[in-house]
Amino acid sequence: MNKYMLKKAVAALLTGAVLLGFTGCLDFGGSKKAVLAAAETLAADMAAVDASELIKNSTLDKKSDEAKKLTKLLSNEDSTDDEKAFYKAVEYTIEYEIDAESVNVKKDEASVNIVFSIADYSKVLQEDFKNINDLTSAIKKADTTEIKFTAEFVKEGKEWIADNVGSKKFNKLYAYRNEEIDFSLTAEMIRGFIDYSMSSFWLTENNKYVDTDFIEFDYYFDSAVLDYADRDVNLYYILMKDDEPLYYSDNILFGVTTNVGCRIDAATIGLSDGACFEAGYYSIELYYRGEDGDELIDSNSITVEKTVIPTPTSAPGGNTSSTFDGEGDYFAFNDATFRSYVLGAEWFDYDGCMLSDDVYTTDVITLAFSIKVTADCKMTLDYGYYFTDSDDTDSIGTALQDPVYSGTVTPSSYSNGYYYDIDYDVDGEAEPGYYMFVIYESGTQNVLMYGFCMVTD
Repeated sequence: MNKYMLKKAVAALLTGAVLLGFTGCLDFGGSKKAVLAAAETLAADMAAVDASELIKNSTLDKKSDEAKKLTKLLSNEDSTDDEKAFYKAVEYTIEYEIDAESVNVKKDEASVNIVFSIADYSKVLQEDFKNINDLTSAIKKADTTEIKFTAEFVKEGKEWIADNVGSKKFNKLYAYRNEEIDFSLTAEMIRGFIDYSMSSFWLTENNKYVDTDFIEFDYYFDSAVLDYADRDVNLYYILMKDDEPLYYSDNILFGVTTNVGCRIDAATIGLSDGACFEAGYYSIELYYRGEDGDELIDSNSITVEKTVIPTPTSAPGGNTSSTFDGEGDYFAFNDATFRSYVLGAEWFDYDGCMLSDDVYTTDVITLAFSIKVTADCKMTLDYGYYFTDSDDTDSIGTALQDPVYSGTVTPSSYSNGYYYDIDYDVDGEAEPGYYMFVIYESGTQNVLMYGFCMVTD
C-alpha cells in the first residue's frame, strides 16, 4: 500500500469510527509507533545473533522444539575455530533497515518489513582459499546482498511481541551457519590426515629389508579424505637411495581411498627379473602436486641389506628348509607339500590392536593370519577358528570340537604377492583367551596348518 492509499484508508476508518461513536477507541498512530519500536528491538537482536534475547522477546516457549533448534543454530558450542571465525566475519557485515511504510496493524496483530544487508558469502565460498584468514578477509571485502523479512507481531497487554521468530523465513538470515567451509588442500593439511599409527613399510624384518625385490610404504589416512575426491588433487612419490632419486611415480588422485601404497619393484628401477635391491639407505618421499609448485608431505627411510641368496632346489619354489619367524611358536605346518608353497606367515594387524607378534587386545576388529605363497599355489582351503579361555589340555580339546567361525579361502593377489587371508571378523567383541585356527585342504580332513593367538584386555 503506497502513502496516498494509506492516508485514504485512515480517513475512511476515522469517518466510520465517528459514525459509530468509537473515535475514542482508535489509536492507530500509537500502535504504529509501538510496532516500530518492537521491530527495532527484534532487528537489533537478529543482527546481534542473540538467541536468548530473540526467544525471550517472542512468543516462543523456550522449551519448545523451535526454540531449541534456534538456540542450536546460533550456538558456537560445537563449532570449530575456523567456523567461529567465518560466522563472526559474516555477522560483522549484517546491517538492517526497517520499512516504516510497510507497517500493517489489524487489531491485536501487526507486521512490518525489515530489510537486512549481509555479505554475499555464497559467492565468496565459490572461490578457493587456503586458510581461514584469507576467507574472512574476502568476506569483509565482499559485495552485500539483501534479505527481506516480514516480522509478525501479536499484542499481549500493551506490548507487541514477535510471533514468527524461528520460522523458515526468519532463519534465512542465518543460512551461512549451514555452509561447509572447505579450504584448498595444502601439504600441511594432507599431512594432518595421515594415520601414523597404521602407516608403515610393508613386510620388513626388524624394521629393515633383507634380500628384497620390492620396497613399499603404505600410507593410511583418516576417512575424512574421502570428502576431497572431487578436488582433483594429485600426489606422487619418489624413491631415494643415499639421497639420490631412483624412481618417480605417476600421479595418484587424492581422496578416492584412505590408503596410498608407495611400492617400487626391483624391475621398475631397471634391475633384472628376480634381482634384489642393492644394500643401502632408501627413503620414500610423498609429495603434493600444487599449482604453485610441489610440496613435500612426508618422508620415511629404511635400510636394505643384501646377502648371498641360496638357489632354491625344490619345487614349487617355496620354503622347504628354513624355519619361518613364529613357526613352532604360535603356528605349525602339518603338510610338507603345502609348506613348500609358503613364503611367509604371520598374524596381521589391520586395526592397530596388536601388542606383540601373536597378541591382540579385545578392541581388535579382525583376527587375521596371513600366509604368503608362490604364484603357482592354487589350492582352496577350509579353515575354522576355535576359542578357549584356558590353556589346559581338556579345555583346548573341548574347544576344538566346535568352531566359532568357519571359512573358505583362495589366494588373493596383492601388489606384493599372493596371500591366503585367514580372517575372522570379531567386530571388537573378542573375549580374553586363546583363538586357535586349523586349516584344511578344502573338502577333506587333511590338516595343512594350525596355530593360535592370544587376546587380552
